[in-house]
Amino acid sequence: MNKQLKGIMYVTLGAIFWGVGGTISQQLFEGYQIPLDWFITIRLILSGLFLLLLAKLRKQHVMNIFNHKHSFFQLLIYSIFGMLAVQYTYLASIEGGNAAVATLLQYLAPIVILTYLLLTRKTVFRLIDLIIILISTFGTFLLLTSGNINNVVVAPSAIIWGLLSAVAAAFYTMYAGRLFVHNTPLVIVGWAMLFAGLFISLFNRHWNINPLDFGLMGNFYIVFVIIFGTAMAFFLYLLSTKYIDPQLTALLGCIEPLTAVILSIIWLKQPFNIIQSIGMLIILGVVLFISILNSKGKSQPSRS
Repeated sequence: MNKQLKGIMYVTLGAIFWGVGGTISQQLFEGYQIPLDWFITIRLILSGLFLLLLAKLRKQHVMNIFNHKHSFFQLLIYSIFGMLAVQYTYLASIEGGNAAVATLLQYLAPIVILTYLLLTRKTVFRLIDLIIILISTFGTFLLLTSGNINNVVVAPSAIIWGLLSAVAAAFYTMYAGRLFVHNTPLVIVGWAMLFAGLFISLFNRHWNINPLDFGLMGNFYIVFVIIFGTAMAFFLYLLSTKYIDPQLTALLGCIEPLTAVILSIIWLKQPFNIIQSIGMLIILGVVLFISILNSKGKSQPSRS
C-alpha cells in the first residue's frame, strides 16, 4: 500500500469514527439519559490514558512536557480552555439538539478564526473574506431555520452551545500550534484529554452512577465512543498527516459531519430537510475553501 493511500485510509476512518461517535453520543443522551458531566469525565480521562499508552508504545517521549515549566503551563491552558471547552460545548449541543447540527456548527471554527484575525488586524481585509463570512452566515441560517427566520428548527440551547463549540474549536486550533513545535501531537492531545477530564471530574455530580445500569448495549456505546469515537479517531487523523497534504486532509475530514448527518437521519430518524442540506453543503464548501486557501499551514486535528 502506497503512502498516500494509507493516509487517505487513516483520515477517512478517523473522520467516520468521529461522526459515528457523535451520533452514538446523541443516542446515549436520549435513550439512556446519561448525565453530560459524567460522560465527558470518563470520555476524556479514558481516551487520554489510551492515547498516552499508544504514544508510549510508539516510543514517544511522554514525560518530556514536564521538563519545561512554560510548556506545562501552556498545556494546562490548552487542556481546560481548548480540549475541555471543545468537548463540553460540542456534547452539550448534541444533548440539547442533535449530532448532525452540533457537528456542522462546530465546523464554523475556520470562520471564527478568520473573523478574529480580521478584527484584531492580524490579517489584511480582503473582499474574499467578506464573501466567505456572508456565505457561511447564509449557510448557517438555512441550516438552523430551513430558510424561515420565524421557524427555527433547532433548539436555542443547541444553537448557543454549537456556536460556542465553534469558538472553542477556533481557540483549540490556534493555540495548539505552539505546543506542537517541541512535542509530538499524540502526546499533547493525550495529556490534554487526561488533564481536562481530571479538571471536570472536580465538578462531576454523578460519581454514584453504576455503568452496569446502562445494560450491555449502553456500555458498548460508551466504550465505542471512548476508544473509537475519540481516541482512535484522533490517533488515525494525526497518523494521516504524515502521508497526505492538508488539502486532501481537509476534503476527507468533511466525511465527519456527513457521517453524522446520514446516521442521524437513518438511525435516529432525525428530520433533516432539503433546505438544511443546502445549508450544510454551503458550510462544508466554505470550510473546505478556507482550508485549501490556508493549506500551507500545518494541519491540525479535529475536535469532536
